[in-house]
Amino acid sequence: GERGGMFAAAAVEHASHCVLRLAARLTHREGAVESTVRLLGRLPAGFTDAAGDVPGPSAAADGRGGRRGEGGLPVLSPKAAAALGAEMAAMLLAGGGAGLATRGTWLGLVRFAAAVSASADERGARAGSEALSSLCSHSAHACPLHESLPELWPLLLLHARACRTPAHCERAVGLMADVHARLREETAGGGGEAPSEEWRADWLLVLRGFCSLCLDTRLPCRDAPLLALQRAVLAGDPPALPPAVWAEAFEQAVFPLLTELLRQWVAATDAAEQERLMLRGVTLLSKAFLHHLSGLLSLRSFHLLWLRALELLEQFLRAPQSELLAEAVPETLKNMLLVMGASGAFESRARVGDTPQTLAQLTAAVVETMCPQLSGSPDLAGLWHEAQPAAAPAVAAA
Repeated sequence: GERGGMFAAAAVEHASHCVLRLAARLTHREGAVESTVRLLGRLPAGFTDAAGDVPGPSAAADGRGGRRGEGGLPVLSPKAAAALGAEMAAMLLAGGGAGLATRGTWLGLVRFAAAVSASADERGARAGSEALSSLCSHSAHACPLHESLPELWPLLLLHARACRTPAHCERAVGLMADVHARLREETAGGGGEAPSEEWRADWLLVLRGFCSLCLDTRLPCRDAPLLALQRAVLAGDPPALPPAVWAEAFEQAVFPLLTELLRQWVAATDAAEQERLMLRGVTLLSKAFLHHLSGLLSLRSFHLLWLRALELLEQFLRAPQSELLAEAVPETLKNMLLVMGASGAFESRARVGDTPQTLAQLTAAVVETMCPQLSGSPDLAGLWHEAQPAAAPAVAAA
């Protein structure tokens, strides 16, 4: 019954203490940490069974004041979480990470730290966060970070989604941002070579992860992942990162994020908060697009990216009952048009795609429909003036 479950849970926690304490004492012996940590995987109750980026806060209570996560990682009782976090920290400090000889050992501890970090109180959550941070800093002892990211990133997402306070959330997202920064450094050390396909996949995985947190309405601080996403997208490029990868970033991360933010607006319970996030999403789109404009312009499919961006801006402009967006979107669009015009984006008289129009003509037609007041703006008159000659027969013959 319930009493038996409580006894079993207490026994597992006690066994965990013993395993981690033993690992700390034997950390200087070759292979000792690996052998002892392997015992954690044999403990019952799914302490190391994390299936992915499932949120912990929605789990059912386990009868001891703690909670069990849907992915198998339990959110431990406050007392146990804090103590187990301390044991992990002691083990790592004792050996400086040298005992983490294999990827399996390191990931086993990361899974356990993710469970600890999901504690119901601030002290336990902080202990788990510190353990996770220490483990991430010692990842080089076990394997290159990019090799472990497919397993590590879902655990960090689980850790972030278990947050119950804004401060805890900011620490969790900060750790994810640090991991991303280290991934960039690790990849950029390749002597100026273009990033591998594996790195590109990892990078897009990171961006999609930040986006998923931005859309998690249970998160106590959605600003943190949105800021991390913006920094990731606007950060200095790794060596020779092709424009096509940035196009993928828009298609797989930025555009879907804005689409979902707009969908959430319809059923938002906190309209002011959702409206503010939508405005920040529009700002992200504008800054990211202009930041990478020179590279994106070299793509044959640039007009498709640009038309999709315009489509999203129009949808945000027409968001029901949002005076904030109704004022902000036209100003954002105007700034984007001016910067693109100054960059020469509308100077080409070549037809785009299967249309008989230039990019400037396509843009003028869309802007006239979505925001007529901008079409006649003196600041933009030069853009549309340059577009008209493109319809001449000479352009069609070219």
